[in-house]
Amino acid sequence: MRDNITSSSGLKFMKKINGYTLAILSLCVGTHFLASLMPGGWSLPFYLLGALALCFVLTWPFYLWFTFLIAQRPPQVPSNRFIILGAGIFTEQVTPMLKSRLDTALSLANQSKSSPIFIVSGGQGPDEPISEALAMQRYLLAQGVPKKQILMEDQSTNTVENMAYSKPFFPHQKGVCVTSEFHILRALKIGQQQGLSLVGYGASSPIVFRARSLIRDYCGLLFKYALLWWSFGSLIVLIRLLYILS
Repeated sequence: MRDNITSSSGLKFMKKINGYTLAILSLCVGTHFLASLMPGGWSLPFYLLGALALCFVLTWPFYLWFTFLIAQRPPQVPSNRFIILGAGIFTEQVTPMLKSRLDTALSLANQSKSSPIFIVSGGQGPDEPISEALAMQRYLLAQGVPKKQILMEDQSTNTVENMAYSKPFFPHQKGVCVTSEFHILRALKIGQQQGLSLVGYGASSPIVFRARSLIRDYCGLLFKYALLWWSFGSLIVLIRLLYILS
């Protein structure tokens, strides 16, 4: 999110973000309108859907804002452990997105009071020639990082596994998580669920993918609080039901 928002690609990004927001707002209005046309209890599913859409609309701006803040402010480094989360590769070389994550970790490592330890986390997908961890290790070696300062976790296939399989590399459960800015909030939440105390920093990602990635990861983050959202939605439905019965 550090790109110039007035550039051509920046304007396209903002149009997509606004488009997603308007689509959800339309869902809120549409479900409420349909619910008003339905008799009695038939309106409840529409009110529930509308309530969940309302949750999305109310929290979406805060998600964007906190993502922006994390992308703008490098964290204080509490440990010499840096976990870099993998991203899909198509050759044995890191992609621009993955390179950005690695370069960001290298930059942050300058703040470490002791020799930094880089934990590269990412397995090998069915369409990947090598594991993401191996590609990241090779890149760090090419940048002059000693091999003894690179720990590899090459079995994970998603963010939950990234954190779970990398946890043994954090003796004090503290460290810095580096991933793309659209992914950082969900990654930190998953790390917290795994018992890790991580601070995060979001590396810049190609702006053409950013809007879609933000909405996808935001939906993924919502599922981490599924009970909260369903409780809110159920409360709205209960209030409506009591209104109908009265």
